[in-house]
Amino acid sequence: MRSASAMLRILAKHSGIRHMIRGAFCLILSASASSSLAQGTSAQSQGAKPDCIEGAVTLPLLGGAGDSPIIPATLDGRPIALYFSHGFDGLYVGNMDGFDTYDTHQSRMITTNGVYTDPQPLIQAGHLAIGPLDMGTPDMIQLEDYPTQKIGSRPLIGVIGRAAFSKLAVLLDMPHSAFALIRFSRDSACRFAQAELIGTGAQALPLYGKGLISISIDGVERDFVLDSDAPVTTIPAKWLAPVKDDPADPTGNSGVALYGTIHSRLRRTTVTSLRLGALSLGPMSVYAQDDLAMGLLGTDFFQTHIVLFDEPNDRIYVLPSAPLSQKPGNNLHFDRFRTGRTSVKDLSGRARLAGQRTGVKSGLP
Repeated sequence: MRSASAMLRILAKHSGIRHMIRGAFCLILSASASSSLAQGTSAQSQGAKPDCIEGAVTLPLLGGAGDSPIIPATLDGRPIALYFSHGFDGLYVGNMDGFDTYDTHQSRMITTNGVYTDPQPLIQAGHLAIGPLDMGTPDMIQLEDYPTQKIGSRPLIGVIGRAAFSKLAVLLDMPHSAFALIRFSRDSACRFAQAELIGTGAQALPLYGKGLISISIDGVERDFVLDSDAPVTTIPAKWLAPVKDDPADPTGNSGVALYGTIHSRLRRTTVTSLRLGALSLGPMSVYAQDDLAMGLLGTDFFQTHIVLFDEPNDRIYVLPSAPLSQKPGNNLHFDRFRTGRTSVKDLSGRARLAGQRTGVKSGLP
């Protein structure tokens, strides 16, 4: 098994901007989510195995224990931060308080968890950069009822998802607070480069549909989204009949997932058998939620696993890892949970079970 520090040393050798004939490399986030990294300038000798990593950018993860993965960025040169979650397909922002925004007079239909669909406005807010990567002036799907958060002095404006990096591999190493964007060579000699980077002991698993992965629960294959923003792994309540209370929550108190002004009722339960390929994840304490069409593999999973998202080849590599000691977090998530005795009410004050919009967002053309 390759150590996390060894992986990061390999990536460090390929980090930074490499020039090419047409200029410095850039990563452009557009409606088609096209992106490119620069080619190395040094020529490979004929017949030699090519350098399988053509470019890489490594960044620290901000935040602490229990927080979603947060990466540093700039917007028109101003330091900001963004959540990262493969479960989101684009760039989603909240109310953008304190930022000048441009109304594109367009909207995007958003399907949430495969259940609810509603239109949301598309805005722009300036020139985005993630480390040395130039993202241009991207369209942002605005969820106006989401407040802009902060981490340190940086406004935490939203969450960026898989479409931004569809031509790249993304290494999410929450156990060691590291994040990397990697361009692997497409040379046939490099077809095992991803597996060689993450090392032995990793599970290689296919992605299908819109970023889904198959996980077995009690012997039944289920569709899951890899949502590192979900605080706790969550499954549809209909998968469990009846839902059993978790001994870790003996009071039976429900939790509430917060999605802007929308609230959705949750209940703790324990899944006895949960398998990701040959990797056993159970018994596992999870949330069960009524208004949910697929499972959400959440922050709790990513805190103990290194994951390489190989988007160009529709695969992921998962490597269990003991986390290093981290500073305390602040329960930072784009979508948030609260636990305890929480009353869910509509504007008239009548109690209700809300759920018009929950969890992972998916923008449809």
